[in-house]
Amino acid sequence: MSETKKIGIDARFYGKAGPGRYTKNIIKHLEKIDNTNQYFILLKKDNFDNYVPSNPNFKKVLADYPWYSWAEQTSFLFKVLSLNLDLYYVPHFNIPVLYPKKIVTAIPDMIMHTFSTEKGTTLWKPYFKFKKLIYRLVFKWSVIRSFKVIVPSEEVFRDFKTVYPDISDDKFVVATEGVDPDLMNIHVEDTKAVLKKYEIEKPFLLYLSSMYEHKNVPRLLEAFKLLIDEYGYKGNLILIGKKDKFSEKIQELVGEMKLGDRVLMPGMKGFVTDEETVALRKEADAYVFPALKEGFSLTPLEAQFYGLPCVISDIPCHKEVYGDSVMFFDPYSVEDIAKKINKVLTETDLRADLIEKGYSRIKIYNWTHTAEKTLEVFNQAL
Repeated sequence: MSETKKIGIDARFYGKAGPGRYTKNIIKHLEKIDNTNQYFILLKKDNFDNYVPSNPNFKKVLADYPWYSWAEQTSFLFKVLSLNLDLYYVPHFNIPVLYPKKIVTAIPDMIMHTFSTEKGTTLWKPYFKFKKLIYRLVFKWSVIRSFKVIVPSEEVFRDFKTVYPDISDDKFVVATEGVDPDLMNIHVEDTKAVLKKYEIEKPFLLYLSSMYEHKNVPRLLEAFKLLIDEYGYKGNLILIGKKDKFSEKIQELVGEMKLGDRVLMPGMKGFVTDEETVALRKEADAYVFPALKEGFSLTPLEAQFYGLPCVISDIPCHKEVYGDSVMFFDPYSVEDIAKKINKVLTETDLRADLIEKGYSRIKIYNWTHTAEKTLEVFNQAL
């Protein structure tokens, strides 16, 4: 019988978008497959009650320190050290840099190396640049310090090798992601009520993500205008994302382009729940996603689960993850985006083919596989 080891997991993002969803699913699936090791799940106050362990080997620890902060490098460090862990797992890059013991990280992408978030920051610009420098230093140190770095795709592995060519290939392990089981288990009886709530009329195209620079939303708006003017599309475009500086700029652009009556942004009025996004996926004509860079790109996969044909950018990550199950377009060409969306909207056989291939594609990816690969890495480290 294997010796019990103490593993700590930084779960301060638990339940939030992005790394929080990843953290939630890794923990839930590790609970199912590891009955040997003892886990300490570090949570903030605002998500402490959201996590209810289902395995007696998993114990919650309050660690109410903000991520990307000085407290993370001081008080949080002492909290982690007090647990006397055999292994510390961070499903992100933000490690306490002075932590001396064994670490495994899971880093979803290197997008912040390529695309700045400066346009959307409220910080004083020199301070923002200082924080960006600190980010790069912490990021590189987390890669150097990690026993292994788990990445979600071969594309992210290639990015790491481009930026850090001197770091051994053996440092990296590819473990793909999957559709969130919680999302898969949502059953919405009255989808029309959601449309009514947000004053959405069919038909419509759906986009669901942040509005950061690399998401390429301005070109999507230009393509949508072309879809109306050149192809006669009568429907709307629904952009779902949280309210922040980036989405506010997109809202301004919608006004400048005089698309206010055709482009709706429900997230600007309040939080759109998972149940509501499921209803919108079920009622939409197609899912559109023009991102210029992604690490794995889950939202098209989620759309495929609900039988929604996807029209997405032909970036390397998308080609790797989606194969022939989607319609690709050149994300830098407004004309090509509009043309490919129209093709999926108007060709019945193509739509049916993409829907069928989408159902097959989602079966390739699941969180049990991700957790198994992660536990494999833990066992190697221990």
